[in-house]
Amino acid sequence: MLIGICEDNPVIREELTEELQKQQTGITVQLHTFTSGEAMLQSNLSFDLVFLDIELEGELTGLEVAQILQNQLSDIILIFISGYTKYITSALHLHTFQFLLKPLDSQLFQEEFQRCVAQYRSAHDIFQIPQNREIIEVEMKDIVYIESNKRKLIVHHKNGKAFEMYGKISEQETYLAEHFFVRIHKSFLVNCRYIKKFQDEVVQLGYAGSKELLTLPVSRRCKKHAQEQYHRYFFEV
Repeated sequence: MLIGICEDNPVIREELTEELQKQQTGITVQLHTFTSGEAMLQSNLSFDLVFLDIELEGELTGLEVAQILQNQLSDIILIFISGYTKYITSALHLHTFQFLLKPLDSQLFQEEFQRCVAQYRSAHDIFQIPQNREIIEVEMKDIVYIESNKRKLIVHHKNGKAFEMYGKISEQETYLAEHFFVRIHKSFLVNCRYIKKFQDEVVQLGYAGSKELLTLPVSRRCKKHAQEQYHRYFFEV
């Protein structure tokens, strides 16, 4: 798990580092610290989790850095650290995991970090796709949506590839529910991570690197439950 801290106050930066080093996760953690948004972005690291101050050294604010990171890394988990409540509304306009106030509450920090780890584990769980005489393994977070076509399922990967396998979409709906996949139509099961717009009759999917949004239909039968599941994802994650 690759974690970045962007904080120009050395005391807070050290406190964050110590708090993270105390956590027991059972996974390998790499930690990198920065004093400015420019330095963090120039590192070109693919962070899984980032702790961002909002008022930083340099020209970029933490909010601007967060937007750039989200455009580059669709699965990144963002936590803002600030002493100013005036930034909460602006932070929540982004897909922010949490907003923690300074000074840090050690117990709250531990609880929120464990939630981050749970999300990270869920996203990196493996989905197995039988292909002829072999099994292809992809991470849950990389599946954009699954399409049903007669007796086959088509698994659409964010790299543009599509894998066919035999199966029923209803079975995958049950299995993938805990990974925030929602049924929007008898033929489509979508990953909430990639929903950009949820309208009455369609959802639009997009991700970092995609040139345009993909539009899929929402059936009347599935709409209410799908919207409820998407809202649960949005507020929980």
